[in-house]
Amino acid sequence: MALEDIPRLGCGRSIDRIWATIDRPPTAHEEHCEQCQTARTRLQRLGEATRLLRESDLHDPALKPRPGIENAIMDVARAQVRRGSSILLRSADNGTTEISEQALSSLIRVAAAAIPGVYTRRCRIEIRSAITSLAGEDHPSGTTGTATNDVPRLIVNLWVAAAQGIIIPRTMEALREWISNALPAGVGISAGTVNITVEDLYDV
Repeated sequence: MALEDIPRLGCGRSIDRIWATIDRPPTAHEEHCEQCQTARTRLQRLGEATRLLRESDLHDPALKPRPGIENAIMDVARAQVRRGSSILLRSADNGTTEISEQALSSLIRVAAAAIPGVYTRRCRIEIRSAITSLAGEDHPSGTTGTATNDVPRLIVNLWVAAAQGIIIPRTMEALREWISNALPAGVGISAGTVNITVEDLYDV
């Protein structure tokens, strides 16, 4: 706020300054200035009216939320965070079918549980449209980078712990193949790329 825009009394004292110190004893100037005394009195009345109105609202049954409303709101917020992004599976004239990233992660975890010696830790799924995925990539001879449809392409990033004693490269390849088969069978979407990171070993 510019200096000339600050509301002031005729004595030059800022009204904002008086309001900021309304709960303190008046200064020596305010004790002898009629304008400051009048302003303090009016501001004190305003503050008291505001306090009474606030307390009235707190105890007004009509303004109280129904029991459990706070928990319900938090449940919705948590669910939205857990679900993550939605992926379009199918679009038709009468509606669309989508699946959440959380549901896909659960499907991947179930698939990974079928591989002995692997314990899944984290799963992150990136979603790319077919057109975006094909642009700028190398393609077999005789093909182009133009997608024939807009089926989404998934990039699965999975972090796991492996049991000691297993052959990690062979086991991870089996896990990658298992996930690549489970997603099309479960939701009809190709896994695209499956990146697996072994970040720890554990005793069986």
